[in-house]
Amino acid sequence: MSIPAMTLIPFVTGFIAVLLVSSLSGTKFEIKGVVGPYFGALAVMFGLFASLMAGDTWREISRANSLVMKEINSLKAIESLGKSLPQGNSQLREITKKYVSQDIQTNKQINIERTFSLRELPALFELQDYVLNDELGSPLLKSRLFLHIDELRDLRLERLEIKETHSGPLKLTMLVILGILTQIAIAMCHAGNRSASIYTVGLFSIAFAVTVFFTSAFDDLENFDQVVDLSILDLAINEFQ
Repeated sequence: MSIPAMTLIPFVTGFIAVLLVSSLSGTKFEIKGVVGPYFGALAVMFGLFASLMAGDTWREISRANSLVMKEINSLKAIESLGKSLPQGNSQLREITKKYVSQDIQTNKQINIERTFSLRELPALFELQDYVLNDELGSPLLKSRLFLHIDELRDLRLERLEIKETHSGPLKLTMLVILGILTQIAIAMCHAGNRSASIYTVGLFSIAFAVTVFFTSAFDDLENFDQVVDLSILDLAINEFQ
């Protein structure tokens, strides 16, 4: 569901909550005796879940950015070790540049197709094959290169897993359900006073919509990439001399 559509949900459900409670007035199902503090428990649950969800999202974003920096360190280590190769590191540098290019391109493709692929990049296998060459340096040098290549693989896969599961529709659905229950509770506390119900539910619906907007925005793949910028990988690899 698109972000604008998600943002409209609180206003639609708020209108329905006020209409539902008001329609019961004067009937045998009329709601009476519900006091203000009643909705406090639900409001606290909604606020607590929203804050925990936001905190979890920011933690995952920070973790993803940290993984990107570790990938840069692994690329720099490969570049540094490559200088010890007998024939220099020009070919190794070209393969690492190809790896970064494929990583960024794959990430863009995920955003377009909205499907995740945790398959290895062809350039990663090319890096491994190049290092396996018997003519390359000492066994110790090759083992160190393999170590950093494995790190690249693990860091990239971990970053993709964060991107795939950093928020998720289930958490957003739970947030919406708690918000709707809180709207109904507020409307019940002002049963018999339609104006009060409209104002109070309306104010909460605005706060509810803002929460849903930012939560769904971070759940969007393209917006997630704005705070986890892979372009620094490309900048780092182009700085190698």
